[in-house]
Amino acid sequence: MNTFAEELSAYLFTLGAHKVGFADLKPHRQWLESVYSQQWQDYPYAISVAVNFPRAVINEVAFGPTLTYVRYYDALNTALDHIGFLGAEWLDTRGYKAYPIPASQMMGENHLQGIFSHRATARIAGLGWVGKSCSIITPDRGPRQRFCTIMTNAPLPAGQPLQPRCASCNLCTQICPVQAIKNVIWQEEQPLSERLDTAACYEFLLGIRKTFGKSVCGRCLAVCPFGKDK
Repeated sequence: MNTFAEELSAYLFTLGAHKVGFADLKPHRQWLESVYSQQWQDYPYAISVAVNFPRAVINEVAFGPTLTYVRYYDALNTALDHIGFLGAEWLDTRGYKAYPIPASQMMGENHLQGIFSHRATARIAGLGWVGKSCSIITPDRGPRQRFCTIMTNAPLPAGQPLQPRCASCNLCTQICPVQAIKNVIWQEEQPLSERLDTAACYEFLLGIRKTFGKSVCGRCLAVCPFGKDK
């Protein structure tokens, strides 16, 4: 890692980041343009930042939504937005373009996507792989973290993507209350519909919102064996 990248990583860690990775988006330009058109053409690199979710809080949602999970979900998003904002400013003051992607800004018909994919950045940066649940799975925490992304034109040393390690495990498929997770291992350029029934997921979350007040699930996060408490 070069000195510039080391300085940036160190700064992001002081802000509360638990993981930092760098993604070279240039080899993925065709995919980017197919999804986002020319929106991000001035940002050939991206920074992935993760903040850990407390394991004990995640464990509770295996049995249904909790107010504690909702509280920390919001708290982590706020922390990530703070890191993204200051990280982008750090790059800007050094003469680089930088655009912080909000940690949770849902768009689209089913409100299941953001203005740029944190999962894609984290995967390309080598922080983790896309699990069968469609969450990023890291070796040490599984899906028990949240991410933000900083788009930039600063040349950064790219990480190496990890291959999926879910193998025959289907715990997230089994625990999904509406069988939205299809037990399919992620592949490059694979349509999301082959791995996840987004309509079923969305409808279930709407039902939870009516009874609980928030669109909360997270059972697939709690059951993942990677990073789970022993």
